[in-house]
Order: sequence, then structure tokens, then C-alpha cells
Amino acid sequence: MTSTALTKLTASLVLLAALAAILSGCGGGGSTASGGTGGTSTTGPSGGKGANGVSVGNCLNNQDFLVQPNPGSVDGMSPAGVNFTLTFYKDAAKAKAAMAKKNVKTTALVENGVVDFKGNASPYQGAPPAKISKIELAAIKSCIDSTNKG
Repeated sequence: MTSTALTKLTASLVLLAALAAILSGCGGGGSTASGGTGGTSTTGPSGGKGANGVSVGNCLNNQDFLVQPNPGSVDGMSPAGVNFTLTFYKDAAKAKAAMAKKNVKTTALVENGVVDFKGNASPYQGAPPAKISKIELAAIKSCIDSTNKG
């Protein structure tokens, strides 16, 4: 790995770690002791019912992924260090249509989401770029399925 690639990887890791640290302190609140409305209300740690960026992102963070959940997507890094974006669509048909417009070598279809992992560096010179493994895709599918049930 070249020093430039190593520097970029280190910078990405530091940025993701900082985001995780910042996010871990967010989202508090609740009601006042008297039951009034003095605090903030949340929909819980799942981000609401069904699979969305927040519920799936929280699940992935519990499975050694380092991700930033958003309402309609998840951005972050797999346990193997592959950067990706998981974008959710209204249904599997819309996800499949979006996937058809992307490079099959750098994207994967998982339920109603498209995992885009383009732009990752090669693990060593001359190798193809790093990609999400089948095990990591199975973990993403598991999180989507479990949050759809909940």
C-alpha cells in the first residue's frame, strides 16, 4: 500500500471514529419527572417501524460495522474496512431498477436497498478494488429483515 493510500485510509478511519464518538452522545431526552413535555420525544433506537437508514444503521453498528445512519441511507465502513453507501428504495422493484443503472462490479442489491462500494482502494497493487463480502452482505440483509419484522 502506498503512503498516500495509507494516509487516505487513516484519515477516513479517524473521521469515521470521530463521527461515531459524536453520535454516541446524541439523541438523549425524555419527559420530565412530572410527566410533562419538558424533554424531547424520540421514536426509539430503531428509528421507527420497518427498515430504514436509522434502524438498519443501528443494527449494523451492533455487528462491528462503523456506519452513519440517515433516514433513507447508511454510509460507512464494513468490518473488513470497505467503504459503502446503502440506499433504501420504496420497494424491491425500485431498488432493482436503480441497481440496473449501476456497475455490477461495485454494487449489490439487498432486499429494497442498493449497496454501492465503488471507490475503494485495492488491497495491494494490481489487485481489483476491495468489495463488500458475501458475509457482510448477509449481515446487511439480516439487519434489514430483522428491522422489517420489528
